[in-house]
Amino acid sequence: MPIKPENRFWIYIYGFAALVLLVAAGVFAWLVLVSKAEPGVGRVAGALPASASAANPIPDEEYDHLAAFEAPAFVAQKGASPGFRAAMSLYDKQDYAGAAAALRALGLQDARSEPARFYLGISLLLSNDRIAGIQELRALIDSGDGEYQERGRFYLAKGLLAEHDLKRAEEQLKTLAAQHGELAKRAAALLDEIHSS
Repeated sequence: MPIKPENRFWIYIYGFAALVLLVAAGVFAWLVLVSKAEPGVGRVAGALPASASAANPIPDEEYDHLAAFEAPAFVAQKGASPGFRAAMSLYDKQDYAGAAAALRALGLQDARSEPARFYLGISLLLSNDRIAGIQELRALIDSGDGEYQERGRFYLAKGLLAEHDLKRAEEQLKTLAAQHGELAKRAAALLDEIHSS
């Protein structure tokens, strides 16, 4: 069947468009193959540097090192309830799960005190109930401006590191470093260690 002269124009247009689409598909397929073989910045449009695009820029074993800490010493306080003293004797014996259970069992007034919340958070972290420990230390920090705030923030950062929550841990450490308190140097040193990992 012969092609009419008036239809030839449209055939050329459609043919040219199909050729352009085939070339574009071929280039795209080649870019996909090359980017899979050699990933990196510049290979794919919008690619981020490895440190920014990685979900966990620090190796897992490094998190354990950064999150590790020794239990802060307990200094007996005058006027502490018998229940609190009993819980802290378990803490001193490194029975952190027992100390956490005893601290949770305290009456409402004792359980809301800063020392009880702080040592409960520490005990939970050290007995591998990290989520509860993080929640307790966060509640302590949110409760006001007492003597345990700075230490609570530092150990909250440690708990967040144990959970691989690098962003929130860095926020806590930066706040500590900016406050220029007793733990500012330790917070700055830990930040340096995180950034060099």
